Amino acid sequence: MAETTTTDLCRLLGPLTEWLLESSFEGTVRCAAIVRDVAGAYGHNAEAVFLADAAVVTVEGRSLSFARTPGVPLLHQVAEVKRLLGRIERSQLSAVEAAAELAEIRRAPGRWSKPWQVVGLVAFTVGFGISVQATWQQVGVSTLTGLLIGLLVVGGSGRRRLALIEPFLASLLVTIVVLVIHRNGLLAGGPIQLIVPALFYFIPGDAITASALELAANRMTAGAARLTYSIVVLFVLAFGALMATVVLQMPADILFDVTVPGNLGPLGVWGGWVLFAVGVMLTFSMTLRDFPWALGLVLLTAAVVEVGTRALGDPAGTFLGAFVMMAVALLLGRRPGCPPAYVLYLGAFYVLTPGSHGLRGLETWIGGHPVQGVTGLADMTTLLVAIAVGMLVAAATVGRFTRT
Repeated sequence: MAETTTTDLCRLLGPLTEWLLESSFEGTVRCAAIVRDVAGAYGHNAEAVFLADAAVVTVEGRSLSFARTPGVPLLHQVAEVKRLLGRIERSQLSAVEAAAELAEIRRAPGRWSKPWQVVGLVAFTVGFGISVQATWQQVGVSTLTGLLIGLLVVGGSGRRRLALIEPFLASLLVTIVVLVIHRNGLLAGGPIQLIVPALFYFIPGDAITASALELAANRMTAGAARLTYSIVVLFVLAFGALMATVVLQMPADILFDVTVPGNLGPLGVWGGWVLFAVGVMLTFSMTLRDFPWALGLVLLTAAVVEVGTRALGDPAGTFLGAFVMMAVALLLGRRPGCPPAYVLYLGAFYVLTPGSHGLRGLETWIGGHPVQGVTGLADMTTLLVAIAVGMLVAAATVGRFTRT
């Protein structure tokens, strides 16, 4: 292979850095190392610095800087980038060819049409809702509110101004729907457990956990910024629920959190996780080929957390779930025929995410129950640390983070 010029390498590393930054909602722990590895594969040295929403890469005196809003990448693109990085490592592509392939991957549209994405968000909501409250009323309400969220998210796709207010608008609308049903005496228990599942798409539980992971990995600036962002989003969601009580002229103490005994049975609970995994596939553009692997890790993580929690309590059970999730994802993600670790663990990461505890705590606090609310926030803090430490211990045990 001919010697790679600095110009050709920058034409590859620039778009790669931009894509990594745009895809960094779950953290930046491996991003800089990926850029250095690609530069090293072409015989050059590169330095990269990733913050929460900005990045700078320097190649032999030439610097490129980017500022992008981090998000969750299309999972089929992640799988293609893994294959591309593997070919670069094996010296099968020139920098020019690799840049062209990366551009083609980034141009590729999502795997699922908009109607399927709406279906995915309904499945995402109902599947998670069953884990919060395993009742038929949860299935019915989550189907209705999940459809509302699906139409809002998919209909607002590509509209930046709407995207900025989507969390508040979603919280306001979902809370109004649930409170109207509750006011007519059609629901058992408190409304909070029926509100939270529909907002799970917006709850930054993965981001707040990623911030703990970054802080634990000494990425202080990125971690602190992501943590601040996550807390603000939780407050925005909680404020939307408060405004719903104002619109309906109902007292804030209508927002209370009371557990209702489940009536779906074990089969219904595990079926909920299968439905949730289907929702992840349709919502985040996962391929059918990768779905069985991701579903298996969702079920494994949920089982480990269930057994660990029953035996040792919530923090220890969550730690074990995070450890197993990350270890299995890293071991499988290194194999050429398997999906990347990110594709494998995204759904399982949502299974662990503590963000719903934080939102439930804030809404309970707003409803005039400060002790119960603070308990929910304390649970969130404990669980996010358990997840971050579990993932770090797994990464240190199994080896370094995979390139994707």
